[in-house]
Amino acid sequence: MSVLDPAVQARLDSGELHGIELIRIDLPGKTVGYHRGGRNYTYNGLVYLPNRWLQTGSVKGSLGVAVTKRTISFRNVPTSNPDDAIAALEAYDYINAPVIITLVACDPVTREEVGILLSTIYEIHDVRYPKGPIGQDGLRSITVDIDIELPGRSARGSTLIKVSPADHQFDNDATDTGLEYVATNATINEEWGQRSG
Repeated sequence: MSVLDPAVQARLDSGELHGIELIRIDLPGKTVGYHRGGRNYTYNGLVYLPNRWLQTGSVKGSLGVAVTKRTISFRNVPTSNPDDAIAALEAYDYINAPVIITLVACDPVTREEVGILLSTIYEIHDVRYPKGPIGQDGLRSITVDIDIELPGRSARGSTLIKVSPADHQFDNDATDTGLEYVATNATINEEWGQRSG
């Protein structure tokens, strides 16, 4: 059963579809958006800045408890734009900031939005600054690689952060009370599972 909007599903089935990939980063105190087009693109009230050199990379993961990672790469970051937070990323407390990558379905001719094909929420895990190429003026451009991970139990499990009942319910079921007595299990004997005889 498809969870796509019927209009999107119809376009997908017909093959008449164009996708626009949008990246929204919710930094503390500032929300910014980027896409690979050549001019500003407004979606849901947020202006997504153009970045022709944006690369979203592929999802990297492995079997076991490893956290699935993805890298967003920015090349030739414009330092002259005061609205471009990537050029001044170190001014923000960016670790664990939410990143939403959305693939918007559009008409291939008119570019009119039809709906959303896919939307995934990540969190910033790490930021790296590899050396950018040297330009004709002899200066290097800013290059930024942002490693992002899926939020939730897999990331928390690898960082040994205590999971609250609210977080556990968010990841599992809203009525799950499995972690209700976790804080007391070292001092109070709690019975788990089925009782014998």
